[in-house]
Amino acid sequence: MFLRVASIVLLTALTLPVGAQDHKISQLAKEGHWLPEKWEQHAPLLGKQAPKLDLSDWINGELSKEDMEGKIVIVDFWATWCGPCINAIPHNNEMVANYKDKGVLLVGICGSGRGEEKMASVVKDKGITYPVAHPTADTTKAWGVAYWPTYAVVDRNGIVRALGIKPDYVDKIVDALLLEQPK
Repeated sequence: MFLRVASIVLLTALTLPVGAQDHKISQLAKEGHWLPEKWEQHAPLLGKQAPKLDLSDWINGELSKEDMEGKIVIVDFWATWCGPCINAIPHNNEMVANYKDKGVLLVGICGSGRGEEKMASVVKDKGITYPVAHPTADTTKAWGVAYWPTYAVVDRNGIVRALGIKPDYVDKIVDALLLEQPK
């Protein structure tokens, strides 16, 4: 009887942190949302399968759907004319280096309806180390992109866990996901 009770207690203790982590990620996603007035636009995508990424004109290597399976994926929708986007590039490069052995990928998606023709020169001039591509208009719409940068974090199961977050919240969410879904 003691062994059975101990097993139930142990199983309960092992499952509680996942729920706690899920709650923590949800809190971080809302707390770190860039524009509170856009929260209602992004919230319906959270907890759902990530929309398709239809991308072209890859620089620094192409990522396929298969490459992203089982990985935590940071998606950075950025624009060449966007100051906060350009300022975030060194931090993005740091995240790529810090998380490379933990099953985390970062993809930069450059497209806002203007300035895309400068993508290659910005990638070179700013030393972007991660894969970058252009999206279709349908991709930008499906992800609810209304401002730049728009960061999203997708878990290992392909579920959107955060969307529209500030650059300085990406690490917090990825770290919480790594506790919930270790490599």
